[in-house]
Amino acid sequence: MAASILQCCLSRASTVCGKRNGFIQLSCSFASNYTVDNDDNLDDSVEETFKDIRDVSRLPERLKVKLKKNTLNAIPAPEYVPSYMTGKPKDIRRFQRKTFAKYGHRYKINPASLWPTEEDLAKEKLRDSYFDPPLEESLVKIRVSKEEEEETRRQREEQIEKNMKKMKDWIKAYEERQKTAMLTQQKSKERKQMLVDKLYDHFGYKLHLQNPKAVEYLKNLADQEKKEKKLQQKQFRKDKAQAQLKEMLQEEE
Repeated sequence: MAASILQCCLSRASTVCGKRNGFIQLSCSFASNYTVDNDDNLDDSVEETFKDIRDVSRLPERLKVKLKKNTLNAIPAPEYVPSYMTGKPKDIRRFQRKTFAKYGHRYKINPASLWPTEEDLAKEKLRDSYFDPPLEESLVKIRVSKEEEEETRRQREEQIEKNMKKMKDWIKAYEERQKTAMLTQQKSKERKQMLVDKLYDHFGYKLHLQNPKAVEYLKNLADQEKKEKKLQQKQFRKDKAQAQLKEMLQEEE
């Protein structure tokens, strides 16, 4: 039994070794098509082909260019533009300037094309005139600014002095407004209590002022008071007219 198991294991091992040897021989025969006689080094083009096949890093193009700094393709071509750029001439020129500053004349591009244009120089002069004015203009602006601050401070102090003189009158007026508000509130409270008492006297129980019965009763009561007031005024005018008539008759006599 043990002998049969050992024989089975040895047969499987020989099969595996045979497959591995066959794979190694196939790999060597395949690689022999790309070998070079000079110290077994691959040709540059073949090496680049293999690098492209083996490249599974998914890195962006700009990082791949950085990784090739020690190879023949480290310096990009003059017409190369990274794919992440928007294609604006300003961005392309900035990239070309940085590349030329890094590699120098090995970057095969005309340095004159990297020089600022007349429009760029005009913008730079305008920026300098705005952010870096001459010393005399800066001193004049500082002096004018200090004078304006001093004038503002002086006017504020004068206004404070005027307000301080009026402070007593303002306090007195505030106290009078507070007293008037308190009296108005007290009168409103008394009138509300009077209406509640009238409702209690009429219905015999307490009612809220917003109750429909209370609203209707108070409305009728207000109309009745208006009528009575009009009658009183009419009677007052009538009595006054009679008094004036009596006086005129007495003067005639």
